[in-house]
Amino acid sequence: MARLIGVGVMIVTLIGGGILGWQATYAAGMRGTHGEFTVSQCATHTVGYRSHGKHRTREEVECHGTFTADGGKGSDPNAYLEPSSTHPSGSKISVTQTDSASTLESQRFSYVESDAWNGGLMFAFAFAMLIGTALGAFATVSGYTGTRSRVSFGAAWRSTAGGATRPVLFGLAAVGALGAVVSLLLGLVL
Repeated sequence: MARLIGVGVMIVTLIGGGILGWQATYAAGMRGTHGEFTVSQCATHTVGYRSHGKHRTREEVECHGTFTADGGKGSDPNAYLEPSSTHPSGSKISVTQTDSASTLESQRFSYVESDAWNGGLMFAFAFAMLIGTALGAFATVSGYTGTRSRVSFGAAWRSTAGGATRPVLFGLAAVGALGAVVSLLLGLVL
């Protein structure tokens, strides 16, 4: 059972990291069409959800307006954005239009706020997922899943000695940690 949990953790972290990394390329302005979103109106509404057995709420912001691509290469008069905070009417937000429509039924494009900090933060989370992947790989190889595990940590650690397992796990975790730190620093500096 512990090995199955490890495989599940690896699958979830790899898929999650891949999706975050893909979205980070848009947030950093590396993919998509860069331009400006001119706000016509923003609205804030409260969304209810359950977490840890309790009912909680959070504020979500929706802005409608016009997207104009850099260099006048195109525009979208019915653009929609979910920014991190509300903006007054007429304000301009640097955004990236994704390469495809947001849904199959709609021709509405998705827009992502594009700035160095947003891109760096998303890349940092994507790299941090590699640490989870390394932990999942350790659980898969050794059968250790934590304090209630049938295998002690000492026995699990000894089972990974002498082969390529430890260097691969440490390498994967190091790439994740180093990538997260570098991404955050680049997001702050650029």
